[in-house]
Amino acid sequence: MPQLPAPRLRRTVVVALALLATGTATGLTPGQALAVAAIAKTADTARTATTTETGEAVHAADAADAVDAVDAMESMDAVHAADMRQDFNGDGYEDVAIGAPDATVGGAAKAGYVAVLYGAPEGFGAGKKVFSQVSPGVPGTPEANDRFGASLATADLDDDGYTDLVVESAGERWESGGTPRSGNRTVLWGGPSGFASGKVLPADGNSAHQAGRTVSGDFDGDGHQDLVHRTRVAFGPLDRAGVPARDQHITPVEGDMLLAAMAAGDPNGDGITDLVTVARGYDPDDEGDYGHQLHLLRGTGEGLAAPRTLRNAQGHPVQPVGDVSAVALGDVDGDGRDDIVTGGETLTVLPGTSGGPAVPDPRVITQNSPGVPGTQEAGDGFGRGLAIDDVDGDGYDDILAGVPLEDFSGLTGAGTFAVVPGAAQGPTGAGTRVISQITAGVPGTAESSDRFGERVALVDSDADGRSEPVVAAVGEDGDAGAVWVFRASSTGVPTSGSFSFGAQALGTVKAGAALGSSLTS
Repeated sequence: MPQLPAPRLRRTVVVALALLATGTATGLTPGQALAVAAIAKTADTARTATTTETGEAVHAADAADAVDAVDAMESMDAVHAADMRQDFNGDGYEDVAIGAPDATVGGAAKAGYVAVLYGAPEGFGAGKKVFSQVSPGVPGTPEANDRFGASLATADLDDDGYTDLVVESAGERWESGGTPRSGNRTVLWGGPSGFASGKVLPADGNSAHQAGRTVSGDFDGDGHQDLVHRTRVAFGPLDRAGVPARDQHITPVEGDMLLAAMAAGDPNGDGITDLVTVARGYDPDDEGDYGHQLHLLRGTGEGLAAPRTLRNAQGHPVQPVGDVSAVALGDVDGDGRDDIVTGGETLTVLPGTSGGPAVPDPRVITQNSPGVPGTQEAGDGFGRGLAIDDVDGDGYDDILAGVPLEDFSGLTGAGTFAVVPGAAQGPTGAGTRVISQITAGVPGTAESSDRFGERVALVDSDADGRSEPVVAAVGEDGDAGAVWVFRASSTGVPTSGSFSFGAQALGTVKAGAALGSSLTS
Protein backbone atom coordinates (compact mmCIF):
# COMPACT_ATOMS: atom_id res chain seq x y z
CA MET A 1 0.00 0.00 0.00
CA PRO A 2 0.74 3.05 -0.15
CA GLN A 3 3.47 5.36 1.45
CA LEU A 4 0.72 7.55 3.01
CA PRO A 5 -1.25 5.02 5.01
CA ALA A 6 -4.96 5.70 4.68
CA PRO A 7 -8.01 3.86 5.97
CA ARG A 8 -8.83 0.91 3.74
CA LEU A 9 -11.79 1.22 1.42
CA ARG A 10 -14.14 -0.73 3.66
CA ARG A 11 -13.32 1.36 6.72
CA THR A 12 -13.44 4.60 4.79
CA VAL A 13 -16.93 3.82 3.50
CA VAL A 14 -18.15 3.47 7.07
CA VAL A 15 -16.59 6.81 7.96
CA ALA A 16 -18.09 8.47 4.89
CA LEU A 17 -21.55 7.17 5.68
CA ALA A 18 -21.20 8.37 9.26
CA LEU A 19 -20.25 11.82 8.02
CA LEU A 20 -23.20 11.99 5.69
CA ALA A 21 -25.64 10.64 8.28
CA THR A 22 -24.61 13.16 10.90
CA GLY A 23 -24.45 16.10 8.53
CA THR A 24 -20.79 16.70 9.34
CA ALA A 25 -19.81 16.40 5.70
CA THR A 26 -21.12 19.89 5.05
CA GLY A 27 -18.60 22.68 4.88
CA LEU A 28 -15.90 20.52 3.29
CA THR A 29 -13.84 21.73 0.38
CA PRO A 30 -15.25 20.66 -3.00
CA GLY A 31 -12.59 17.97 -3.31
CA GLN A 32 -13.25 16.62 0.17
CA ALA A 33 -17.01 16.55 -0.37
CA LEU A 34 -16.54 14.76 -3.68
CA ALA A 35 -14.23 12.28 -1.99
CA VAL A 36 -16.80 11.49 0.70
CA ALA A 37 -19.59 11.13 -1.88
CA ALA A 38 -17.46 8.92 -4.14
CA ILE A 39 -16.46 6.69 -1.25
CA ALA A 40 -20.04 6.43 -0.05
CA LYS A 41 -21.12 5.15 -3.47
CA THR A 42 -19.15 1.98 -2.74
CA ALA A 43 -21.12 1.22 0.42
CA ASP A 44 -23.00 -1.78 -0.97
CA THR A 45 -19.77 -3.40 -2.13
CA ALA A 46 -18.15 -2.69 1.21
CA ARG A 47 -21.07 -4.16 3.16
CA THR A 48 -20.96 -7.30 1.01
CA ALA A 49 -17.20 -7.61 1.47
CA THR A 50 -17.50 -7.41 5.25
CA THR A 51 -20.48 -9.71 5.70
CA THR A 52 -19.46 -12.63 7.90
CA GLU A 53 -20.84 -16.15 8.06
CA THR A 54 -23.09 -15.06 10.91
CA GLY A 55 -24.62 -12.31 8.81
CA GLU A 56 -22.91 -9.32 10.39
CA ALA A 57 -22.95 -6.39 8.00
CA VAL A 58 -19.90 -4.65 9.43
CA HIS A 59 -17.03 -5.89 11.60
CA ALA A 60 -17.02 -4.60 15.15
CA ALA A 61 -13.69 -2.97 14.45
CA ASP A 62 -15.21 -1.05 11.57
CA ALA A 63 -18.13 0.11 13.72
CA ALA A 64 -15.62 1.40 16.23
CA ASP A 65 -13.81 3.19 13.43
CA ALA A 66 -17.05 4.94 12.47
CA VAL A 67 -17.77 6.03 16.04
CA ASP A 68 -14.25 7.34 16.41
CA ALA A 69 -14.57 9.28 13.15
CA VAL A 70 -17.84 10.93 14.17
CA ASP A 71 -16.46 11.83 17.60
CA ALA A 72 -13.50 13.52 15.96
CA MET A 73 -15.38 15.49 13.34
CA GLU A 74 -15.16 18.75 15.24
CA SER A 75 -11.57 19.00 14.00
CA MET A 76 -10.11 18.96 10.52
CA ASP A 77 -8.29 15.75 11.40
CA ALA A 78 -11.41 13.66 10.83
CA VAL A 79 -11.83 15.10 7.35
CA HIS A 80 -8.51 13.49 6.51
CA ALA A 81 -10.07 10.09 7.15
CA ALA A 82 -12.34 10.68 4.17
CA ASP A 83 -9.79 12.42 1.94
CA MET A 84 -8.33 10.81 -1.12
CA ARG A 85 -4.90 9.38 -0.43
CA GLN A 86 -2.87 11.57 -2.79
CA ASP A 87 -4.90 14.43 -4.16
CA PHE A 88 -2.52 17.26 -5.00
CA ASN A 89 -5.17 19.68 -6.32
CA GLY A 90 -8.03 18.81 -3.98
CA ASP A 91 -10.56 17.85 -6.66
CA GLY A 92 -11.43 14.50 -5.06
CA TYR A 93 -9.54 12.32 -7.56
CA GLU A 94 -6.23 10.68 -6.75
CA ASP A 95 -3.15 11.80 -8.63
CA VAL A 96 0.22 10.13 -9.16
CA ALA A 97 3.74 11.56 -9.30
CA ILE A 98 6.46 9.93 -11.39
CA GLY A 99 10.16 10.59 -10.98
CA ALA A 100 12.70 10.87 -13.81
CA PRO A 101 15.86 11.53 -11.79
CA ASP A 102 18.32 10.94 -14.62
CA ALA A 103 16.63 13.31 -17.06
CA THR A 104 18.47 16.21 -18.63
CA VAL A 105 16.92 19.54 -17.58
CA GLY A 106 18.14 22.91 -18.81
CA GLY A 107 21.12 21.21 -20.40
CA ALA A 108 22.20 19.64 -17.08
CA ALA A 109 22.53 15.85 -17.30
CA LYS A 110 20.80 13.88 -14.55
CA ALA A 111 19.26 17.04 -13.07
CA GLY A 112 15.90 15.27 -12.92
CA TYR A 113 12.19 16.11 -12.88
CA VAL A 114 8.85 14.86 -11.59
CA ALA A 115 5.80 14.34 -13.80
CA VAL A 116 2.30 14.45 -12.32
CA LEU A 117 -0.79 12.76 -13.77
CA TYR A 118 -4.01 14.23 -12.42
CA GLY A 119 -7.04 12.09 -11.74
CA ALA A 120 -10.45 12.92 -13.21
CA PRO A 121 -13.91 11.36 -13.57
CA GLU A 122 -12.65 9.47 -16.60
CA GLY A 123 -9.40 8.51 -14.84
CA PHE A 124 -5.90 9.45 -15.88
CA GLY A 125 -5.39 10.83 -19.34
CA ALA A 126 -5.05 14.41 -20.46
CA GLY A 127 -3.87 16.03 -17.21
CA LYS A 128 -0.06 15.84 -17.15
CA LYS A 129 2.44 18.38 -15.83
CA VAL A 130 6.19 18.40 -15.28
CA PHE A 131 7.94 19.94 -12.27
CA SER A 132 11.67 20.52 -12.02
CA GLN A 133 14.02 23.05 -10.47
CA VAL A 134 13.28 25.39 -13.36
CA SER A 135 9.54 25.37 -12.61
CA PRO A 136 8.03 28.51 -11.03
CA GLY A 137 7.92 28.21 -7.27
CA VAL A 138 10.26 25.19 -7.10
CA PRO A 139 13.43 26.12 -5.21
CA GLY A 140 16.89 25.37 -6.54
CA THR A 141 18.67 25.30 -9.87
CA PRO A 142 19.02 22.23 -12.11
CA GLU A 143 22.59 21.01 -11.95
CA ALA A 144 24.30 17.91 -13.26
CA ASN A 145 23.70 14.87 -11.04
CA ASP A 146 21.16 16.55 -8.74
CA ARG A 147 18.77 13.64 -9.47
CA PHE A 148 15.62 15.52 -8.48
CA GLY A 149 12.89 12.85 -8.21
CA ALA A 150 15.07 9.97 -6.96
CA SER A 151 12.37 9.08 -4.44
CA LEU A 152 8.95 10.48 -3.61
CA ALA A 153 6.57 10.59 -0.65
CA THR A 154 3.09 12.05 -0.18
CA ALA A 155 1.30 13.55 2.83
CA ASP A 156 -0.79 16.57 3.79
CA LEU A 157 2.03 18.09 5.80
CA ASP A 158 0.52 21.50 6.55
CA ASP A 159 -3.07 20.35 7.23
CA ASP A 160 -4.63 22.46 4.47
CA GLY A 161 -6.54 19.56 2.89
CA TYR A 162 -4.21 19.21 -0.11
CA THR A 163 -1.65 16.46 -0.48
CA ASP A 164 1.95 17.64 -0.60
CA LEU A 165 4.84 15.92 -2.38
CA VAL A 166 8.28 15.31 -0.89
CA VAL A 167 10.91 15.03 -3.63
CA GLU A 168 14.39 13.70 -2.96
CA SER A 169 17.33 15.15 -4.89
CA ALA A 170 19.78 12.35 -4.19
CA GLY A 171 22.86 14.11 -5.56
CA GLU A 172 22.16 17.74 -4.68
CA ARG A 173 25.21 19.53 -3.25
CA TRP A 174 24.38 22.22 -0.72
CA GLU A 175 25.37 23.61 2.64
CA SER A 176 23.43 23.77 5.90
CA GLY A 177 24.65 24.90 9.29
CA GLY A 178 28.10 25.40 7.85
CA THR A 179 28.29 21.72 6.81
CA PRO A 180 28.52 20.64 3.16
CA ARG A 181 25.68 18.23 2.38
CA SER A 182 24.92 15.66 -0.27
CA GLY A 183 21.27 15.04 -1.06
CA ASN A 184 18.21 16.98 0.08
CA ARG A 185 14.43 16.93 0.04
CA THR A 186 12.03 19.50 -1.36
CA VAL A 187 8.37 19.65 -0.36
CA LEU A 188 6.03 20.85 -3.11
CA TRP A 189 2.93 22.26 -1.46
CA GLY A 190 -0.38 21.04 -2.88
CA GLY A 191 -3.12 23.54 -3.68
CA PRO A 192 -6.18 24.20 -5.89
CA SER A 193 -3.97 24.35 -8.99
CA GLY A 194 -1.54 21.66 -7.91
CA PHE A 195 2.01 22.63 -6.98
CA ALA A 196 2.72 26.35 -7.05
CA SER A 197 5.47 26.64 -4.44
CA GLY A 198 8.02 24.55 -2.60
CA LYS A 199 10.55 24.54 0.19
CA VAL A 200 13.79 22.67 0.77
CA LEU A 201 13.38 20.83 4.07
CA PRO A 202 15.94 21.45 6.81
CA ALA A 203 18.83 19.00 7.07
CA ASP A 204 18.36 16.00 9.34
CA GLY A 205 21.11 16.19 11.94
CA ASN A 206 24.78 16.86 11.29
CA SER A 207 25.47 14.16 8.73
CA ALA A 208 26.89 15.24 5.37
CA HIS A 209 24.82 12.52 3.70
CA GLN A 210 21.15 13.52 3.50
CA ALA A 211 19.91 11.23 0.72
CA GLY A 212 17.43 8.48 1.46
CA ARG A 213 13.78 7.60 1.08
CA THR A 214 11.07 9.30 3.14
CA VAL A 215 8.01 7.47 4.51
CA SER A 216 4.87 9.21 5.77
CA GLY A 217 2.18 8.31 8.29
CA ASP A 218 0.57 9.37 11.56
CA PHE A 219 3.09 7.83 13.93
CA ASP A 220 1.69 9.38 17.12
CA GLY A 221 -2.02 9.14 16.29
CA ASP A 222 -2.75 12.86 16.64
CA GLY A 223 -4.37 13.20 13.20
CA HIS A 224 -1.40 15.04 11.65
CA GLN A 225 0.82 13.47 9.01
CA ASP A 226 4.46 12.89 9.95
CA LEU A 227 7.63 12.04 8.02
CA VAL A 228 10.30 9.42 8.72
CA HIS A 229 13.66 10.03 7.09
CA ARG A 230 16.82 8.15 8.04
CA THR A 231 16.85 8.24 11.86
CA ARG A 232 14.39 11.09 12.44
CA VAL A 233 10.64 11.51 12.71
CA ALA A 234 9.34 14.99 11.84
CA PHE A 235 5.89 15.28 13.41
CA GLY A 236 3.24 17.34 11.66
CA PRO A 237 1.97 19.76 10.98
CA LEU A 238 4.93 21.35 9.22
CA ASP A 239 4.97 25.08 8.71
CA ARG A 240 5.80 26.57 5.31
CA ALA A 241 9.45 26.84 6.35
CA GLY A 242 9.44 23.05 6.61
CA VAL A 243 9.80 23.10 10.39
CA PRO A 244 7.88 20.30 12.16
CA ALA A 245 5.84 20.62 15.34
CA ARG A 246 8.43 18.41 17.03
CA ASP A 247 10.83 15.64 16.13
CA GLN A 248 12.11 12.33 17.43
CA HIS A 249 15.34 10.42 16.95
CA ILE A 250 14.82 6.73 16.17
CA THR A 251 16.89 3.64 15.51
CA PRO A 252 15.26 2.06 12.43
CA VAL A 253 16.60 -1.48 12.92
CA GLU A 254 17.54 -3.59 15.90
CA GLY A 255 21.14 -4.66 16.33
CA ASP A 256 24.09 -4.23 14.01
CA MET A 257 22.28 -4.46 10.69
CA LEU A 258 21.77 -2.34 7.60
CA LEU A 259 18.42 -0.71 6.77
CA ALA A 260 17.37 -2.15 3.40
CA ALA A 261 13.76 -0.95 3.04
CA MET A 262 10.87 0.45 5.06
CA ALA A 263 7.15 1.04 4.81
CA ALA A 264 4.36 2.37 7.00
CA GLY A 265 0.99 0.92 7.91
CA ASP A 266 -1.20 -0.28 10.77
CA PRO A 267 -0.81 -4.04 11.31
CA ASN A 268 -2.53 -4.00 14.73
CA GLY A 269 -5.46 -1.84 13.64
CA ASP A 270 -5.20 0.65 16.50
CA GLY A 271 -5.37 3.70 14.22
CA ILE A 272 -1.75 4.73 14.81
CA THR A 273 0.74 4.18 12.01
CA ASP A 274 3.59 1.75 12.64
CA LEU A 275 6.89 1.50 10.76
CA VAL A 276 8.12 -1.79 9.33
CA THR A 277 11.77 -2.00 8.34
CA VAL A 278 13.74 -4.62 6.46
CA ALA A 279 17.19 -5.17 7.91
CA ARG A 280 20.04 -7.19 6.46
CA GLY A 281 23.59 -8.05 7.31
CA TYR A 282 26.41 -5.94 5.97
CA ASP A 283 28.07 -8.97 4.35
CA PRO A 284 26.62 -12.13 2.82
CA ASP A 285 27.28 -15.62 4.14
CA ASP A 286 28.96 -18.37 2.13
CA GLU A 287 25.73 -18.96 0.20
CA GLY A 288 25.39 -15.26 -0.63
CA ASP A 289 22.50 -14.78 1.83
CA TYR A 290 22.42 -11.45 3.65
CA GLY A 291 20.02 -12.75 6.29
CA HIS A 292 17.10 -10.34 5.91
CA GLN A 293 14.93 -9.71 8.96
CA LEU A 294 11.76 -7.74 9.62
CA HIS A 295 11.66 -5.18 12.41
CA LEU A 296 8.62 -3.32 13.77
CA LEU A 297 8.59 0.16 15.31
CA ARG A 298 5.13 0.46 16.83
CA GLY A 299 3.38 3.82 16.72
CA THR A 300 2.30 5.19 20.09
CA GLY A 301 0.91 8.44 21.45
CA GLU A 302 4.49 9.56 21.99
CA GLY A 303 5.77 8.49 18.59
CA LEU A 304 7.61 5.39 17.38
CA ALA A 305 8.73 2.82 19.92
CA ALA A 306 12.12 1.11 19.73
CA PRO A 307 12.47 -1.50 17.00
CA ARG A 308 11.79 -5.13 17.77
CA THR A 309 12.66 -8.08 15.61
CA LEU A 310 9.64 -10.05 14.43
CA ARG A 311 10.07 -13.67 15.49
CA ASN A 312 8.34 -16.92 14.67
CA ALA A 313 6.79 -19.41 17.07
CA GLN A 314 10.20 -20.95 17.72
CA GLY A 315 11.62 -17.57 18.72
CA HIS A 316 13.77 -17.21 15.62
CA PRO A 317 13.78 -14.00 13.57
CA VAL A 318 11.35 -14.14 10.68
CA GLN A 319 13.41 -14.18 7.50
CA PRO A 320 11.60 -13.52 4.22
CA VAL A 321 12.48 -16.07 1.57
CA GLY A 322 15.13 -14.91 -0.90
CA ASP A 323 16.40 -11.45 -1.62
CA VAL A 324 14.23 -8.60 -0.30
CA SER A 325 14.21 -5.24 -2.05
CA ALA A 326 10.68 -4.02 -1.27
CA VAL A 327 8.14 -4.04 1.56
CA ALA A 328 4.55 -2.79 1.57
CA LEU A 329 1.53 -2.97 3.86
CA GLY A 330 -2.13 -3.47 3.03
CA ASP A 331 -5.22 -5.33 4.20
CA VAL A 332 -5.04 -8.37 1.93
CA ASP A 333 -7.40 -10.47 4.07
CA GLY A 334 -10.05 -7.79 4.70
CA ASP A 335 -9.97 -7.91 8.51
CA GLY A 336 -9.33 -4.19 8.95
CA ARG A 337 -5.65 -4.59 9.83
CA ASP A 338 -2.70 -4.15 7.53
CA ASP A 339 -0.65 -7.16 6.54
CA ILE A 340 3.06 -7.05 5.70
CA VAL A 341 4.26 -8.16 2.28
CA THR A 342 7.88 -8.31 1.16
CA GLY A 343 9.08 -8.79 -2.40
CA GLY A 344 12.23 -9.02 -4.46
CA GLU A 345 12.51 -12.71 -5.22
CA THR A 346 9.37 -14.14 -3.66
CA LEU A 347 6.35 -12.66 -1.89
CA THR A 348 6.28 -13.24 1.88
CA VAL A 349 2.98 -12.38 3.59
CA LEU A 350 2.64 -11.78 7.35
CA PRO A 351 -0.94 -11.18 8.52
CA GLY A 352 -1.74 -8.38 10.95
CA THR A 353 -3.59 -9.05 14.22
CA SER A 354 -4.72 -6.99 17.18
CA GLY A 355 -1.37 -7.75 18.79
CA GLY A 356 0.58 -6.71 15.70
CA PRO A 357 1.93 -8.87 12.90
CA ALA A 358 1.23 -12.58 13.31
CA VAL A 359 4.43 -14.30 12.33
CA PRO A 360 4.36 -17.98 13.36
CA ASP A 361 3.97 -19.15 9.79
CA PRO A 362 4.48 -16.50 7.10
CA ARG A 363 3.00 -17.41 3.74
CA VAL A 364 5.36 -17.53 0.76
CA ILE A 365 4.08 -17.02 -2.80
CA THR A 366 6.37 -17.73 -5.72
CA GLN A 367 5.96 -18.08 -9.45
CA ASN A 368 5.66 -21.80 -8.80
CA SER A 369 2.70 -21.38 -6.44
CA PRO A 370 -0.59 -22.87 -7.71
CA GLY A 371 -2.49 -20.26 -9.66
CA VAL A 372 0.55 -18.09 -10.45
CA PRO A 373 1.49 -18.16 -14.13
CA GLY A 374 5.17 -18.59 -14.96
CA THR A 375 8.16 -20.38 -13.47
CA GLN A 376 10.22 -19.32 -10.48
CA GLU A 377 13.74 -18.53 -11.69
CA ALA A 378 16.67 -16.91 -9.94
CA GLY A 379 17.01 -13.24 -10.79
CA ASP A 380 13.45 -12.60 -12.06
CA GLY A 381 12.85 -10.04 -9.29
CA PHE A 382 9.36 -11.21 -8.32
CA GLY A 383 7.95 -8.34 -6.23
CA ARG A 384 10.85 -5.98 -6.83
CA GLY A 385 8.18 -3.44 -7.68
CA LEU A 386 5.47 -3.70 -5.01
CA ALA A 387 2.17 -1.97 -4.24
CA ILE A 388 -0.97 -3.01 -2.35
CA ASP A 389 -4.53 -1.75 -2.70
CA ASP A 390 -7.98 -2.92 -3.79
CA VAL A 391 -8.00 -3.37 -7.56
CA ASP A 392 -11.43 -4.97 -8.03
CA GLY A 393 -13.38 -3.26 -5.23
CA ASP A 394 -14.21 -6.47 -3.35
CA GLY A 395 -12.96 -5.17 0.01
CA TYR A 396 -9.72 -7.15 -0.07
CA ASP A 397 -6.50 -5.42 -1.01
CA ASP A 398 -4.58 -7.02 -3.86
CA ILE A 399 -0.83 -7.26 -4.43
CA LEU A 400 0.69 -5.66 -7.52
CA ALA A 401 4.10 -7.29 -7.95
CA GLY A 402 6.51 -6.19 -10.65
CA VAL A 403 8.75 -8.87 -12.15
CA PRO A 404 11.12 -6.56 -14.05
CA LEU A 405 13.85 -9.07 -14.92
CA GLU A 406 11.54 -11.75 -16.28
CA ASP A 407 12.77 -13.37 -19.51
CA PHE A 408 10.33 -14.56 -22.17
CA SER A 409 10.00 -15.01 -25.94
CA GLY A 410 13.76 -14.95 -26.34
CA LEU A 411 14.04 -11.60 -24.54
CA THR A 412 16.18 -10.95 -21.47
CA GLY A 413 14.93 -8.72 -18.69
CA ALA A 414 11.84 -7.59 -20.62
CA GLY A 415 9.70 -7.74 -17.48
CA THR A 416 6.11 -8.42 -16.46
CA PHE A 417 3.83 -7.64 -13.54
CA ALA A 418 1.48 -9.84 -11.54
CA VAL A 419 -1.80 -9.01 -9.81
CA VAL A 420 -2.21 -11.37 -6.84
CA PRO A 421 -5.77 -11.25 -5.46
CA GLY A 422 -6.49 -10.76 -1.78
CA ALA A 423 -8.96 -13.07 -0.05
CA ALA A 424 -10.55 -13.75 3.34
CA GLN A 425 -7.79 -16.21 4.22
CA GLY A 426 -5.12 -14.03 2.66
CA PRO A 427 -3.62 -14.30 -0.81
CA THR A 428 -2.43 -17.71 -1.95
CA GLY A 429 -1.54 -16.98 -5.56
CA ALA A 430 -4.79 -18.43 -6.86
CA GLY A 431 -6.30 -16.24 -9.58
CA THR A 432 -3.09 -14.33 -10.24
CA ARG A 433 -2.87 -12.58 -13.59
CA VAL A 434 0.45 -11.75 -15.26
CA ILE A 435 0.68 -8.97 -17.86
CA SER A 436 3.53 -7.92 -20.14
CA GLN A 437 4.00 -5.83 -23.25
CA ILE A 438 3.15 -8.86 -25.37
CA THR A 439 -0.23 -9.30 -23.65
CA ALA A 440 -3.08 -8.48 -26.04
CA GLY A 441 -4.28 -4.91 -25.62
CA VAL A 442 -1.09 -3.61 -23.98
CA PRO A 443 0.56 -0.84 -26.04
CA GLY A 444 4.23 -1.02 -26.93
CA THR A 445 6.70 -3.72 -27.87
CA ALA A 446 8.56 -5.90 -25.38
CA GLU A 447 12.34 -5.63 -25.70
CA SER A 448 15.29 -6.94 -23.76
CA SER A 449 16.27 -4.79 -20.77
CA ASP A 450 12.96 -2.87 -20.71
CA ARG A 451 12.52 -3.83 -17.03
CA PHE A 452 8.75 -3.49 -17.31
CA GLY A 453 7.46 -3.62 -13.72
CA GLU A 454 10.58 -2.15 -12.09
CA ARG A 455 8.29 0.30 -10.28
CA VAL A 456 4.54 -0.04 -9.74
CA ALA A 457 1.76 1.91 -8.05
CA LEU A 458 -1.97 1.57 -7.39
CA VAL A 459 -4.00 4.77 -7.63
CA ASP A 460 -7.77 5.35 -7.68
CA SER A 461 -7.75 8.14 -10.27
CA ASP A 462 -11.50 8.11 -10.98
CA ALA A 463 -12.76 7.73 -7.38
CA ASP A 464 -14.71 4.55 -8.10
CA GLY A 465 -13.25 2.57 -5.19
CA ARG A 466 -10.92 0.53 -7.40
CA SER A 467 -7.22 1.32 -7.81
CA GLU A 468 -5.63 1.29 -11.23
CA PRO A 469 -2.13 -0.12 -11.82
CA VAL A 470 0.56 2.34 -12.91
CA VAL A 471 3.60 0.45 -14.17
CA ALA A 472 7.03 1.76 -15.17
CA ALA A 473 9.54 0.24 -17.56
CA VAL A 474 12.64 2.14 -16.46
CA GLY A 475 14.86 0.61 -19.15
CA GLU A 476 12.49 1.30 -22.07
CA ASP A 477 14.23 2.71 -25.16
CA GLY A 478 17.75 2.62 -23.80
CA ASP A 479 16.93 3.76 -20.25
CA ALA A 480 14.68 6.60 -21.37
CA GLY A 481 11.88 4.98 -19.39
CA ALA A 482 8.14 4.93 -19.96
CA VAL A 483 4.96 4.49 -17.93
CA TRP A 484 1.82 2.40 -18.53
CA VAL A 485 -1.58 3.12 -17.00
CA PHE A 486 -4.16 0.35 -16.79
CA ARG A 487 -7.82 0.30 -15.89
CA ALA A 488 -9.35 -1.50 -12.92
CA SER A 489 -12.65 -3.35 -12.91
CA SER A 490 -14.69 -5.70 -10.74
CA THR A 491 -12.98 -8.57 -12.53
CA GLY A 492 -9.44 -7.30 -12.11
CA VAL A 493 -7.21 -5.54 -14.62
CA PRO A 494 -8.39 -5.41 -18.23
CA THR A 495 -5.84 -4.42 -20.85
CA SER A 496 -8.35 -2.65 -23.06
CA GLY A 497 -8.13 1.08 -22.57
CA SER A 498 -4.60 0.98 -21.20
CA PHE A 499 -2.12 3.55 -22.49
CA SER A 500 1.55 4.40 -22.17
CA PHE A 501 3.59 7.58 -22.42
CA GLY A 502 7.16 8.76 -22.30
CA ALA A 503 9.23 11.88 -22.78
CA GLN A 504 7.48 12.96 -25.98
CA ALA A 505 4.10 13.24 -24.26
CA LEU A 506 5.72 15.25 -21.46
CA GLY A 507 7.77 17.52 -23.72
CA THR A 508 11.00 16.51 -21.98
CA VAL A 509 14.42 15.19 -23.03
CA LYS A 510 14.20 11.47 -23.66
CA ALA A 511 17.77 10.16 -23.58
CA GLY A 512 18.65 8.31 -20.39
CA ALA A 513 15.88 9.94 -18.32
CA ALA A 514 14.91 6.76 -16.42
CA LEU A 515 11.28 7.93 -16.30
CA GLY A 516 9.42 5.88 -13.72
CA SER A 517 12.35 5.36 -11.36
CA SER A 518 10.03 6.43 -8.55
CA LEU A 519 6.24 6.43 -8.19
CA THR A 520 3.81 7.54 -5.50
CA SER A 521 1.12 5.11 -4.36
